[in-house]
Amino acid sequence: MLDIKWILKFFDPEYITLYLYGILLAALIPFMDCIFILWAVHYTGEYIFLAILAALSLGGFFLSRHLLKKNLGAIKNQCEVHEYSDYDYNMLPGTFLVSFFLIMPGSLSFLAALLLCIPALRYRFGRWISKFLHIDWQEIHAFINILD
Repeated sequence: MLDIKWILKFFDPEYITLYLYGILLAALIPFMDCIFILWAVHYTGEYIFLAILAALSLGGFFLSRHLLKKNLGAIKNQCEVHEYSDYDYNMLPGTFLVSFFLIMPGSLSFLAALLLCIPALRYRFGRWISKFLHIDWQEIHAFINILD
């Protein structure tokens, strides 16, 4: 499950620098969102825009809950019939990423999440996250079958 080589990479300065660049890139989303919020508040008013953001976050919560229930239900059904589908397991990290962006208040993050709601994109991001974290979904599937 946990690869010690992955932990040892954190002692490599080049690897850590790559992570820092990734964090810097990810920080651009809230920064750009702040610029957009300042612009939108100027035209709509503070309370109306706060109400819109609250409604988007609440709607994002319910959409996230639906996506996660659907994805976990598909995995549970596969475990009951002892079948393995790489697609549904790789969709799970992508669904968590979408959920994070949907619930996080912000308009640009919400738009990015809606774009990631497209199943093909969600699967690609989920597969990339799984490869990046070295998640062995077949091993997890076998473990879940043993527990049942």
